[in-house]
Amino acid sequence: MKQFLRIIRLVFLFGILMLQSCSTDDGMATTVVTYPETGLLGKEVTIELNYVHFGDLQVFFDLEEAQVTYVSHTEIKAVIPRTITNHTPRLKIIDLVTNETILDETISLKTPVINGYSQNQVSYNTVFSIYGENFDELSNDVKVYANNQPAQIISTNYNEIQVMLPTNITSSNIQIKVNAQRQDVVSTIGLQLRNPVISAVASPTAWIRGQLVVTGDNFNPNYEYGEVWVNGVQCYFSASTNQLSIDMPPGPFSDFQVTNITYKTAGLTANFNTNVPIGNDAIMVDHSAAAFNKIFVHNNKAYALTTFSSSPFGGNADYVLMEFSPVTEKWTQLSSFSYNGRIDDAVYDGSNSLYIYKASSTGTFALTKLDMNSFAQSSITLPDNKIRWPILFAYDSHLYLLSGLDDHNGTVVTSRTEKYSYSEATNSWTLLSSSAFPGMPLVDPQGSGSCQYLHHGNNIYLSYGINFKTYKITPSLGVTEYNYSLMCGYQNAVIGRYGNLTSPYLYNIATNASMNPQQDLIGWSGSFFTINNQVYYIKNSWTEYYQNTYYTQKLRSSILNGLL
Repeated sequence: MKQFLRIIRLVFLFGILMLQSCSTDDGMATTVVTYPETGLLGKEVTIELNYVHFGDLQVFFDLEEAQVTYVSHTEIKAVIPRTITNHTPRLKIIDLVTNETILDETISLKTPVINGYSQNQVSYNTVFSIYGENFDELSNDVKVYANNQPAQIISTNYNEIQVMLPTNITSSNIQIKVNAQRQDVVSTIGLQLRNPVISAVASPTAWIRGQLVVTGDNFNPNYEYGEVWVNGVQCYFSASTNQLSIDMPPGPFSDFQVTNITYKTAGLTANFNTNVPIGNDAIMVDHSAAAFNKIFVHNNKAYALTTFSSSPFGGNADYVLMEFSPVTEKWTQLSSFSYNGRIDDAVYDGSNSLYIYKASSTGTFALTKLDMNSFAQSSITLPDNKIRWPILFAYDSHLYLLSGLDDHNGTVVTSRTEKYSYSEATNSWTLLSSSAFPGMPLVDPQGSGSCQYLHHGNNIYLSYGINFKTYKITPSLGVTEYNYSLMCGYQNAVIGRYGNLTSPYLYNIATNASMNPQQDLIGWSGSFFTINNQVYYIKNSWTEYYQNTYYTQKLRSSILNGLL
């Protein structure tokens, strides 16, 4: 019994000692022993403490409360919250018992390090890896930039980021920047964009208005950051990493052959020489905003009076003289001629002179002769200065002014029957017989006598739109009528079209031999001219290229051989 009581006393005394001990610990303030100076987003950090009060501590990184994941008498563990916004947050611990801040120090998120890449040359639409340290395992907290453009992140962990190169880069020297742990790090390790390569032209024939397909590798799939040229002409196109689909331009080309394709992106260039035929029977050699009309050939060059300025119907305009060289196949403006006013007609005599029929605001007309060698001008007195829209042509050292219209104060318009001839030798006009030029109709009161004309052989051919016919005039002033609209001369033949300008067929007007060219080859085209047996013509813009301009087209000569 005595032994039992002794045991009871010892237990009681031990309990009192324990209570005293606990009471002593509870009265001690919690203090920090050590804290981490670095850490990673979403990862635990360990803080060593003395006299930890369970449940009585709060941990903050900046103003963001951290999740405490472990507590003992000597340490706590907390997770660095991903909601912090900078890489140097302040670590703050508050004792809720005493309401005191027991730690308030700045720590740093670990600095990302880029050690290298899975390859030293990269391509578009290909995944490559960035190796390093201190990245992140959540892609939302990682950003990668290539030449300051955001790259697509495929996957990420703390030591590797898999990315895809952005397409909107403009340099082949790739600088990689990684934003992780709320900070940027820029790589000093070189990374290059692979050179684009053109390997083949998949299209056996190139068709203007069609697609020219080119295969290769390392093309930029974003066409806005690439450029394509065909024979030196920049093109519209679409792209994938291994194919270019090129909208074939109409030109300017010099031949019916694609000989070179060039592709550029991010400062890199791929050149490919080839030999692909252009299937169209006409190519554009030049384009201009000026509407060329009444083109004539003098000394193996083509000329045209034209204007670049728009004016209301019947108003004045600034006229210039354009010259076309068969060597360059380009038009250039000459400084030797300019005129402000209104030109109703201009006809070349096949030798040296251009006759210009000018209108005034008072309803009268004037005539000048331009010497095409010296570009000197001289005035010629008209037999009547009130003739509107006459049939005007120059041939065999004479200028002919036939028919035309009388305008009776704008209320009545009648056709004239008079026919005049002007001699260059005598500088005088002669009134011709009413029977001169038989079969050629007078100018209709609703129309115009302005002619398409062609000096061919020893004859002149006229077509003035009244009846879509062509009239051949010989040196004896004999007239032969053909049921075709005049187009051009080619070798020993005169080529025309039956009916109006939309007729697709071409004819030898003397033999009636015909051929049907490719669809829309000619269209509403006019102003044909021939130099060195090469036929050119003017056509308004008919592709998405060079809109609101006029194309000077070169006709494939072989298509006319069947008409000879």
